[in-house]
Amino acid sequence: MNVDLVVAEHISKLRARPSSTGYRVWQGLRTRKSSNSLVFSRGFQHRLLGNKQCRSRAVGFDALRGAPDTRRWAGGIFHGSRYQLIDCENATSSARICAVLLISLHEDQGFFSVCRDTGRFLCGMNPAEMASASCSIPCPSTLIPNQERRIFMSSYAANDQCIPTAKKTAPRLNLRRTLLAQAVAQACIASLAGTVLAGSAYAADVDKPRLKLKANQEETANVLNSVVVTSQKREENIEDVPLPITAITGNAILEKNITTSADIERLAPNLSAQSSGGRASKPRWFLRGIGTNDPNANNEGPLGIYVDEVVVGLQGNQNFPIFDLERVEVLRGPQGTLWGKNNTGGAIHFVSKKPTIDNEGYTKVGVGNYGSRTVEGAFGGAIHDEVVAARGSFYYEKGDGWSKNLASGENGPSLQDFAARFQVLANPTPDLEALLSIRLRQRDGGNTPTKLVGATSVGGVTTPNVNGAIAQGGGLYVPPYGANPTATSEYWAGDGYNKQDSNGATLKVNWELGQLTLTSITAFDNSTGKSYSAVGNPPGTTLDQSSSRGTDSSRQVTQELRLSSPRDQRLSWIAGAYYYNQNARVNNQGARFNNTEQYTESSWDQDSISTALFGNVRYAVTDKAAVTLGLRHTRERKNIVETALTATDNAGGANVVFNNANAWWLPGAVTGTAVVAAQQLSSAANWTKTTWDITPEYRFSKDLLGYARVATGFRSGGFNQSIVNNSIRQTNPETIVDYELGLKSSWLDGRVTANIAAFYYDIKNLQLNIQQIVPGTTITSTAGSSDGNIKGIELEVQALPTERLRIGAGLGLLRSGYTDFIYSVGPVQLNASGNEFYRTPRVSLRLDAEYRIPLTTGGEVLLGTDWSYRSHIFHNATVQNDPIQETPAYWNGNLRVGYLTANKKTQVTAFVNNVTDQSSKVLSQIVNTRGVFPTSFAPPRQYGAQATIYY
Repeated sequence: MNVDLVVAEHISKLRARPSSTGYRVWQGLRTRKSSNSLVFSRGFQHRLLGNKQCRSRAVGFDALRGAPDTRRWAGGIFHGSRYQLIDCENATSSARICAVLLISLHEDQGFFSVCRDTGRFLCGMNPAEMASASCSIPCPSTLIPNQERRIFMSSYAANDQCIPTAKKTAPRLNLRRTLLAQAVAQACIASLAGTVLAGSAYAADVDKPRLKLKANQEETANVLNSVVVTSQKREENIEDVPLPITAITGNAILEKNITTSADIERLAPNLSAQSSGGRASKPRWFLRGIGTNDPNANNEGPLGIYVDEVVVGLQGNQNFPIFDLERVEVLRGPQGTLWGKNNTGGAIHFVSKKPTIDNEGYTKVGVGNYGSRTVEGAFGGAIHDEVVAARGSFYYEKGDGWSKNLASGENGPSLQDFAARFQVLANPTPDLEALLSIRLRQRDGGNTPTKLVGATSVGGVTTPNVNGAIAQGGGLYVPPYGANPTATSEYWAGDGYNKQDSNGATLKVNWELGQLTLTSITAFDNSTGKSYSAVGNPPGTTLDQSSSRGTDSSRQVTQELRLSSPRDQRLSWIAGAYYYNQNARVNNQGARFNNTEQYTESSWDQDSISTALFGNVRYAVTDKAAVTLGLRHTRERKNIVETALTATDNAGGANVVFNNANAWWLPGAVTGTAVVAAQQLSSAANWTKTTWDITPEYRFSKDLLGYARVATGFRSGGFNQSIVNNSIRQTNPETIVDYELGLKSSWLDGRVTANIAAFYYDIKNLQLNIQQIVPGTTITSTAGSSDGNIKGIELEVQALPTERLRIGAGLGLLRSGYTDFIYSVGPVQLNASGNEFYRTPRVSLRLDAEYRIPLTTGGEVLLGTDWSYRSHIFHNATVQNDPIQETPAYWNGNLRVGYLTANKKTQVTAFVNNVTDQSSKVLSQIVNTRGVFPTSFAPPRQYGAQATIYY
């Protein structure tokens, strides 16, 4: 191997490419046409050397990571294909070594380090020699980026005729065993000097993305792995961000068998995402007590759900499979400045794993009880000269369900879900990066097993009938579960389906304009759905014979532009503009063929347009103190058209006549004097809102960050999706002010992190849904208006007590209350002030542990478990003296045991979810006009086995 040692005097740009765990290989050299300076370019890309080109790369070096303090560095050890990082605090103190790196060049080995105090390079054959050796090559006076300085670099010339155009060129060296000592030392020094400076510059300039060269690094033993997040639209270490954030890595999601967006509630404090209809219905997102029970599909929730920085606007589309992810970020508190409207409670960001030039991927196959079968996988790599990379990934799941259908004899809810994603990442020039992502999904959720119980209600308080008996059609039917159904109890429903097809694309472009970065994110999403439920009752009963049918569709277009300055400057900033355009429509029909015949129609068609200008400025007052200011101005317009018809008749009457009961939804299939044109109403509204935040922060030490925050947010106004009392009810925007204090700390040389936050929410115009009876059915409408407040404390701890044991814990304490809560049921006004927020437990706790047992064969046994506890919650904002409409405190635990082969390529895992078989009640509604209340439950105990192959 021939090595050119190059001295470059005027370095204008030094960068390394990012990864989720650190900073990657330095990116080669090229000459600028306007000067003789050398700048870092894309890795393995051609560099200009006079009139000739050759490929260049760092010799024998895999990676180097910059610590949060730019004057302090972490090095590593490179053993063949395995790379381990070493924190400089763990280096030999007597030699004052900041970083140690073992480099493998063919069969040669050498060492490199930097003297922390004197700033001189040390080099040698082994650590003992290194402690006493010294080199005549001086280190740059400081490791601060963006300054001109003389540094030493090395490059590998694939073509002997390539001559570097630096001002000084060292003799070419032939690295062989006989020249091990001096050659390796010099090559080591030259290579790593450039790499350290590149890492330093990038550590302070992480907001300028680059095509990643490699897959993720392995973490250092006995040190918790740092997690890079983009909560402030820049890549930053999570412990350096003055915000309460939980980050769940893609590896944790894969290993813990977290398969849906709602499942992340297992790993974040004060978060819940229960769904009453399985995969086919929206999660009830609640974070720190902020959420909604509102079933109105046209209204946005107070938590923003994002996939790769693109909002998932409709709540009905927010329950999706998650696979091949880099991480999930849970941002608590209002995030309106950078993330937009509808973030009063926070934002949840699902980040897909991006393409790299490595050919790598995985396949995971699983089987379980209740007929569960899953397959997921991903593969990617370079497709054109390390300039273009691609990655494809998919997920497929099929299940039979856990409750027996008494009408059909089959189990439900059945599920078939397929999703796929294809990404192409390109660096056509050193200053331009483009990422195209195409996605699709096809889902059939089957009919939801709702358990009906016969009951009466007085003042909103439910009294179940004896044995839950249901009185309909002159008969009495006692359900097999009586008045106490569970998750696995039998149910009845007819044949049917609940299908959804969706597709979309996102184009993200980063363009470097000098020191600035211009980012554009353009996204298109479309979805269509249809559902049908035929008549299905237990044989020989007089229960209502009902059927329903519906269709839905949505189209969403978003565009975001933002311009950002480098993060390392004393004054850094982000400025941007945002555009959101969505159309959604729903059509529903329903029929009851006996026991007072009924035919219903309802529909809505809504357009939403939102535009915003936003900015964020951070000023470093001193090396330890900084303050961040954010501002966003939003304009929004919504209009809706709704229709409604309810036609009721006695059996055999002329008001409703079903001419074709087998296809009652077709035109002309239902006639009668009451079947007339549906009532049609429309409404429109405009809102303008300015939100802001201010966040002072202070770094008490390298391991302790304190911050205070005052932030505002708003949830857009909207309309009730059903016509109530001949009108469309409108809600005004919901607003919040968050007052918060927090500390982020690291202990025991990075083996423990502990973060704590205390907050107080002041909320105005809460959009609350009220369950009430209307002729023929029960509806939930936005009939309430209330203020309220929430105060709470959160604690998160991650610990690595030993090399084999990892422990995580999260504690959330909340107190909430409605104020000025006036609502109406029909013509009657009522007051529910003083009630607690619904679905808001006073105490939530999360525990997570993993233990690895090494085997003599080289493999590992993996033992893992995670547990969550939630105290008592209310389902209803207005009625809080009815045990039926509540869920008592409960624990939910998951266990897993696995085996990882010695080559780290295959893992086999057995798992049990909901190990105690807890029947957690998700929803119990009020008693409707048919004398029943429906109840839904979370899934029962599920177990199975999985095999994952990495390649």
